Amino acid sequence: MLILALETTGKYGSAAVIDDSGRVSVSRSDNEMNHLRDIIAISSEALEMSGRKKAELTHVAASRGPGSFTGIRIGVTTARTLAQMLEIPCIGVSSLEAMALRQAHEGGCTGRLIVPLINARRHQVYAGAWQETEGRVEKAFDDRQYMIEEILEILDKENFLSQENPVVFTGDGIDAYDGIIEETLPAGTYALSDESLRYQDAGSVAEVAMSKALSGAVLSYGELLPDYMRLAEAEQKLKDGTLSPRIKK
Repeated sequence: MLILALETTGKYGSAAVIDDSGRVSVSRSDNEMNHLRDIIAISSEALEMSGRKKAELTHVAASRGPGSFTGIRIGVTTARTLAQMLEIPCIGVSSLEAMALRQAHEGGCTGRLIVPLINARRHQVYAGAWQETEGRVEKAFDDRQYMIEEILEILDKENFLSQENPVVFTGDGIDAYDGIIEETLPAGTYALSDESLRYQDAGSVAEVAMSKALSGAVLSYGELLPDYMRLAEAEQKLKDGTLSPRIKK
């Protein structure tokens, strides 16, 4: 197998190529929120770094969200287009799961609960929890949109907090809400991810994608869809009846 994985849900885009030996080659953009311009270039660079050619790809994967709505659309659309052109299957990866796996593999989180937090503004986060077990991560509770106070309350009520095995938070939700975390949770029951591991990265998307490919969890290009986890603000207002659609006469 040879998988190209795309990550465009965060501030910086990246692309990775993984083969069935587990070797990962990653190309990252330094341009903030410039995914549309950079995605093809970093994909080509990742392939070049791997020493392989586009024609050798067996799958294309995309981080399908949650995260930046525009970024999600760019990554998913690019993956769908490549899969259609090359006549190969797609793989959809949760950005939150990939973040948890990155922390598990690179952050020394043996046996610990990892909680990725993506800032959704106004005290809201896209979040979930994964338990590290023997180098793998298994979902501990649902990933969805939460208020930051809500997810901290869940961690407390469900007895996930302890001095012996502190919860690890990762993601840009830390940047926005670290003060709330520190004020709410007892000292020593949690840790904040190092900034070098905190954000979305195609390397971990590729690792999740390979696991999915090996288990047969693949999609046609038409089945790969974004996972925004919430409606856009205008869509929500329309749904709530607080925004009227324009009707041309």
